[in-house]
Amino acid sequence: MKKQLLLAGLSLVLSTAAFGQKKNVTDAILLMRKYNPMGEIAANKKTVAEAKNFIDLAAANAETAEDFKMHLYRAQIYYCLNETAMLESASTGAAPDQAATDANKAVAVASFKKVIEDPKKTFTADAQNFINSRTNFMFDQGIAAYNAKKYEAAAQAFIAAHEIKTYIGEDFKDAEVNTSLAANYAVEDYLAAKKYDEALAFATKISDAMPQNIDILISIVNINLQKGDVAATEKYINKALALDPKNKQLYYVLGTSYMDKKENDKATEALKKALEIDPAYNEALYQLGAHLYNLAVEKRNATVELDYKDPKAAKLEAEAMDLFKQALEPLEKYAGQNPDDKAILDILYKTNMKLGNIEKAKEYKARLDALKN
Repeated sequence: MKKQLLLAGLSLVLSTAAFGQKKNVTDAILLMRKYNPMGEIAANKKTVAEAKNFIDLAAANAETAEDFKMHLYRAQIYYCLNETAMLESASTGAAPDQAATDANKAVAVASFKKVIEDPKKTFTADAQNFINSRTNFMFDQGIAAYNAKKYEAAAQAFIAAHEIKTYIGEDFKDAEVNTSLAANYAVEDYLAAKKYDEALAFATKISDAMPQNIDILISIVNINLQKGDVAATEKYINKALALDPKNKQLYYVLGTSYMDKKENDKATEALKKALEIDPAYNEALYQLGAHLYNLAVEKRNATVELDYKDPKAAKLEAEAMDLFKQALEPLEKYAGQNPDDKAILDILYKTNMKLGNIEKAKEYKARLDALKN
């Protein structure tokens, strides 16, 4: 009889302990019912911090550690820790603690994952609805700001919508596309006002939030081009090319950037890469042909300073002639697409004369004369 009483007593203790842990979940839930993201920030911070204490106790106990309801509210609470930090940052202008933000998100993502992957899907819809309601709210804020031509605010709202969706492992393509649109308009406004540094700071902030967004990287390239910062232009072109290696315009801009730095071999390589992607790329044909032609002229002019018996003179002349030959192909293709370009026809006439291609030279001279008449 005593043994039975002892066992009954032990059972009561275990049940009470389990009840205590479940009460922690209940207390966390009750506290979160007081939470209102549109409410007073200090009160929300206090509410979420207290709810976190209860849910952490439940998560640490074996009785409730795998409970799907616990994970649902743990995910929501840790999400709200970041939400309150974001709202406070928007109010004060002070950046939130990134390490804390990342740690909170990791916990929230892990718990959302547990809930969503529950075979019985007991609280899956609740988790999705929680995130979707937040996502839709921020997306609507972005649309409203965009329509009011507040493009910077719109981009920030779309980024937030995109970020929220990642809590449940989903992408939000519409938010990403709209971020690009709003950000590009914001950058245009800055550039029109010649506020290059502000444009760069804004675009860099957007790119940091969406590092895979090539449109933003291209905006940064354009900003640096207008600033005349060749090194930064090259850096961001290469970042963009890592995401889109078949982008002919990027190789074209990279080639012209190398030309500005007098890195002639790199310039030639980049322009040829653009033409590998699109052999009929008009601007690249012109730039490559003109680039090679100008290099040839420079080498030939350099021979003037040398004695004709100097071996260097012969070497420079040979290099010049080789560059003239290389220039012919892109220039001829360009002339085929732009038959009325007198400057290029004149270059082709002179180049063929230098190379001894007399019949070709006559052909281009005739075309040139026909345009002059």
